[in-house]
Amino acid sequence: MHANPKLIITAVLALGLCAPAHAAPENTPEPGQRYEVVDIAAGNTLNIRAQPNASAKVIGKLAAGSADVSVAGTRAEANGSVWWQVIGPKGLGWVNARYLAPTNTHGEGEQSFPLRCLGTEPFWSLTVDGGQATLKTPDAAETWAAGEMKQAEGMLGRYAIRLETDAGVGHLAAWRNHAFCSDGMSDIGYPFEGIVAGPDGSVRGGCCMRAP
Repeated sequence: MHANPKLIITAVLALGLCAPAHAAPENTPEPGQRYEVVDIAAGNTLNIRAQPNASAKVIGKLAAGSADVSVAGTRAEANGSVWWQVIGPKGLGWVNARYLAPTNTHGEGEQSFPLRCLGTEPFWSLTVDGGQATLKTPDAAETWAAGEMKQAEGMLGRYAIRLETDAGVGHLAAWRNHAFCSDGMSDIGYPFEGIVAGPDGSVRGGCCMRAP
């Protein structure tokens, strides 16, 4: 028997009302916000590293004063430093969070952005971008039509996306928890928890972030 996606999403959003709209810890990267590089001398650059570690390989650079930096919303701590995953020219990388500051502390930020959700046991990922949702598992890949990313009225950090095929309709719901979401496999904290109720009746739970 297939689960009813509408009932699942309704229950998820109802439970989400019990949690704060934003993660509680300080130094919380917001996927819908833009950031600028601060405390870097003019002419110098901020290294983007392959891993959240000062000795990891440098895979890119951000110029001092760069003011259009997007973050995935993921966070990690290493050797007393907080690291954020940013979306650089060559994809995802890590920077020391002390060198990033929001460009607009009073705005709500972007209302929609590419989203990637993932889970384990078994491994899966779903990337939603440009009206298309791509589900990948160890055995196959599947593409669904995706509707507009909609933010819940009156509640920041709550999103829903309609997923559809000729066979049926489903939804992706992602919400900001009181703490970061863990994938159970690493020390990385993700900004959103998510439930994917697929058009085929499958239901998957995991963590979500802004996609590059």
